[in-house]
Amino acid sequence: MSEPGSSDEPSISTPPAGGAKQKVMISSYTILIVITLLVGLATIVLAQVVPGVTAASLSDILVSPISGFLDGIEVSLFLLILGGCLGIVNKLGALDAGIAALVKALHGRETVLIAAIMAVFAVMGSTYGFCEETIPFYALLSATLYAAGFDTMVATAAVLLGAGVGCLGSTVNPFAVGVAIDSLASVGIEANQAIVIGLGLILTVVSYAISLFFILRYANKVRRDKGSTILSLQEQQAAEEAYGKDAVASTQETLEFTGKRKVALALFGISFVVMICGFIPWEDFGVTIFTAGGVWDEAGEVWATMPWSGLLTGNPIGEWYFNDASVWFFIMAIIIGVFGGLRENEIVDGFLDGAADMIGVALMVGLSRAISILMGETGLDVVILDSASSALAGTSALVFGPLSYLVYLGLSVVITSTSALATISMPILGPLAANLGFSPEVIIAIFCAANGLANLFSPTAVFLPGLLLARVQYPTWLKWALVPIIVIAVASVVITTAALMVL
Repeated sequence: MSEPGSSDEPSISTPPAGGAKQKVMISSYTILIVITLLVGLATIVLAQVVPGVTAASLSDILVSPISGFLDGIEVSLFLLILGGCLGIVNKLGALDAGIAALVKALHGRETVLIAAIMAVFAVMGSTYGFCEETIPFYALLSATLYAAGFDTMVATAAVLLGAGVGCLGSTVNPFAVGVAIDSLASVGIEANQAIVIGLGLILTVVSYAISLFFILRYANKVRRDKGSTILSLQEQQAAEEAYGKDAVASTQETLEFTGKRKVALALFGISFVVMICGFIPWEDFGVTIFTAGGVWDEAGEVWATMPWSGLLTGNPIGEWYFNDASVWFFIMAIIIGVFGGLRENEIVDGFLDGAADMIGVALMVGLSRAISILMGETGLDVVILDSASSALAGTSALVFGPLSYLVYLGLSVVITSTSALATISMPILGPLAANLGFSPEVIIAIFCAANGLANLFSPTAVFLPGLLLARVQYPTWLKWALVPIIVIAVASVVITTAALMVL
């Protein structure tokens, strides 16, 4: 599982022909550690010349990651439990089988399949940050669409852009929106999640429409004329060897959509629906059904009588945060395992395997918070904010919007963890935007939009293994995706800048 729209371990490129030594990219962990050290050293230097900055001691620098882990424990624990639940679903093969069943049902109507798969991935990307989990689907869709007369670029684009535009337009994605809102709250800025959801929906729908247009235009052209493919002869040969008729049949046969898998997938889907409902601030929309039966005590601080939707976690749906989501997914992980027919030891093994996949992501949350903690303790964050505010004083939305988008785009290439980037940047750009009179909700949207776009082209993103499965080389993908990516970027800047002017 991945944060949405992020990769915590940059991909390693495959060795080129001739046995040349493979290139290994520096990991996000090392990048964050280096940034922490640089921030610590910067405070020592700036303390001598800049009023308001206190020099960090060696112990301050070394302790900051531990302080970050403690500060982000709720988010980290949620990630581990969510990974455990997904691990049980994967152990049952329910998710792969469900997609395979959809592929079979839409045989002969593959363009509908493309749109449907993209829509499903977009919803999951927007709500959950579904990104790294898409890697197996590159092979599944490549086999099916190749047999239907398309090339593997069509499958690649459907998977990558489908999940990508969802992450780009995150609504209640806990790894992006959740961490961003939490980071803003830590510096005293409250964001209206209803507005964040609205902006995310607009970005998702517009980006989805743009992506679908380019994919279907290319897909239909390839289906009519095989010679119009953008793939090289070498890539075409590799695709033919990997995704012939026999391979497609074999893939679909091994993913039988059994009754147990149907039940598991349905329960998994319900889990996400409930989580999404839990994060949506229903009372902001005037919806009170989830708080029915509850009353406040005389102090107006706690529930004297628990509302029906708060029986499991102590908080009603619409008032959930990471602890509530952790309780919910822990319960559902056990239920999915039981109804899926797994034995006790299989449930435990599946949960632990899934949680193990999330350890790196969970650690990343704490490590990333070390930077903001160190900056806060030394006063460096206040100095940076004051300097930036002075430099941008009077800047209009027409200038601030595009520039902040470019800043986040560049940062997203270097810091590939969505939660890490949100934790580092929001305490700085959030107050800066507030000082300039801009809506914090739009800053979150700009962050998500830029971060999501970077995950469509950055070599440090999670899609490179998927390209290998689809037999598509990275330069070929960039060649095909350049125009759609530019159009999506322009549309995102226009939407977010207009929002800055209106909100």
